[in-house]
Amino acid sequence: MAALQVNLGYTCNQSCVHCDVNAGPNRTEQMDRTTIDAVLDVLVAKDIGTLDLTRGAPELNPHFRDLVRQARARRAPDRPLQPDTHGAVTAGGRGAK
Repeated sequence: MAALQVNLGYTCNQSCVHCDVNAGPNRTEQMDRTTIDAVLDVLVAKDIGTLDLTRGAPELNPHFRDLVRQARARRAPDRPLQPDTHGAVTAGGRGAK
């Protein structure tokens, strides 16, 4: 498999009219730790190329940073990791810590 797209949740610090999942600050649905661990297991077992992290502001998922660290540690260094974010959070908001 060339890529695995992982929808981490619907929480976002913005409410964009064009958002196809209506993500926003009032959405609380987030992927839990157990599911993230399963994603990591599949990622390694299936030797998936690109890991695409998406939906809402994926960096607002409380497990985002650990998912990125674990994905990098458990796979070859040349495997792409692609967080789909608008950048507003990582520029100084909650996800920047």
